[in-house]
Amino acid sequence: MNIINNETENAKLYELFLAIYFNDVEKVIDFKNRYPQLYAMKNSFLIDGQKETHSFDLMNLTFFNQAIWSVDSWINEIRPFIEKIRQQTTQMLDYWRSELGRHDIMRTIEYNHYWDCFYCEDPAVTNEIGLSESIQDYVKNGYREIDLMLYNRAECFDFIETKRLLELEANPDITFYENKEDEMRYNGYNILDRIGDECSFLGSCEVLPYFKKYDFYVYYSNISKKIINNLFGDLLGLAAHEEMYKLLTSCLYDKKQS
Repeated sequence: MNIINNETENAKLYELFLAIYFNDVEKVIDFKNRYPQLYAMKNSFLIDGQKETHSFDLMNLTFFNQAIWSVDSWINEIRPFIEKIRQQTTQMLDYWRSELGRHDIMRTIEYNHYWDCFYCEDPAVTNEIGLSESIQDYVKNGYREIDLMLYNRAECFDFIETKRLLELEANPDITFYENKEDEMRYNGYNILDRIGDECSFLGSCEVLPYFKKYDFYVYYSNISKKIINNLFGDLLGLAAHEEMYKLLTSCLYDKKQS
């Protein structure tokens, strides 16, 4: 891995970050030709989280795009725009395949390694759901531990354990209430709602508007680290939520089919 030695060096890569983020193959190639040494550092870009600085391979931005724009839930009014982004994402994927000399390329990171950059709970915490509520307190109220553990692992974006729990027939479509008063107020925890609501918010209110304002981000000459971090967190977060929602709902679909 090439090492980025200072903030100035990293800031020069913002141009490449934006080109890859918005699937602009021509600008990626242009950057490579102008700054070959900086281009070689694309696999060690620095992202600031709330608790630490993460090293990140910019190629993963393309796989975030793939996860986001391939879903079919976008409304009909913006379908032409979505299709345009899908085509650009495919072109960007083809560029990476050519660069690496192989077809079978995929995301090289786990989303929850960057848990402090998006709406993700600490993966190390395995005994809580929602707002630091104890799983055992809910078990005492009659809920199944396996269903509560599914909530925990899904909100921590632990895909391997989430899949295992689903295969053991954990139910993702349960709302957990602490007491009767919360139940009457519909104030409970439901993992499908939790993941689905964030998909809607990030997609409609954050990521899609970024792509509609593409020229602003690409041609803004003095873009800040804060903006870069926000762009990163929202694209990463939406991709993670879309993939988790797909995993959870595929389980429900399989049950209906059986």
